[in-house]
Amino acid sequence: MHLTFVSSSYAERKMELPYPIDFAGQGYYEERKTELTEAWGKFKATELWFDGACMIQSEAVLQEPCTVNITCNSFCWLMNFVLTGDLAVKLAGVKSIPVTEGSYHTYYTPALNAEVTLKRSAKMLTICLSRKFISKLIGNDAIKLSLSDNARLVTTGNYKHTRLQAIIKEILEAGHPGFIRRIFLESKILELLSIQLHQAETKAATKGFSKDDVARLQEAKQIIAQNLQTPCSLIELARKTGLNDFKLKKGFKTLFGHTVFGYLFELRMDNAYSLLQDGKSVSEVAEIIGYKNPHHFTAAFKKKFGFLPSQVAKMAG
Repeated sequence: MHLTFVSSSYAERKMELPYPIDFAGQGYYEERKTELTEAWGKFKATELWFDGACMIQSEAVLQEPCTVNITCNSFCWLMNFVLTGDLAVKLAGVKSIPVTEGSYHTYYTPALNAEVTLKRSAKMLTICLSRKFISKLIGNDAIKLSLSDNARLVTTGNYKHTRLQAIIKEILEAGHPGFIRRIFLESKILELLSIQLHQAETKAATKGFSKDDVARLQEAKQIIAQNLQTPCSLIELARKTGLNDFKLKKGFKTLFGHTVFGYLFELRMDNAYSLLQDGKSVSEVAEIIGYKNPHHFTAAFKKKFGFLPSQVAKMAG
């Protein structure tokens, strides 16, 4: 398997990233760093792979806007997360996808041929999964039925203020040794995949909703995420988004898989976990995520995770 990066302006120079079949390795995982320097700037890739999966942290430091062609000579299931920057991705059979900081897109293709236009310096996390890895999870027939010569977009959106953001942070900061790191990273990849597949199924289930309804429900989701300390009541949320009470409750559950307050709870707990990992005290975290009483926060956290928030720092250490 080969990934090739070629600048359209300097086609004679390219970066090639060769991998063993299905990302098989000698140890628990393999690592590599590669750089490509051009007149337009510098492209760096830090890779880690193990059986069936590869993670690439890439950084493009630009002197001027550029276009890079990325090709792969075998099946790819790709999850791309834009950490910083502003770019556009053009795939065969899929319209150009504008991607900015905080956005993600997941797709699969029998052979990758992507045109990436970089408007400014950018950082990305890309997770590439082999056919074997995916087939074990969702079945080879599911891929074959919808696989043509073109790429197929699975899902796209914004990962900020969601569980995806917490998982990405955990992947980027993973420092476990040996086989523990391998197990940890694989579990996080599976969690990312399950969340995104659920989102794809949910999107298919919203066909009965108008574009305006979906936009208003997405707005409701953003309002919740931006007001963890002082959340809106259902009546306030309905008023702010222009939805009636019934459509807000039914649509939110259908679109996002949670009730409004269930989603608020999950967001609060995910944010709390990240803040506790960063070293903040239980009382500080309780206040940040909107709990006036730290004891109520402690009880809610234990109900969600099965252990006390004070134990998070010890676990991280």
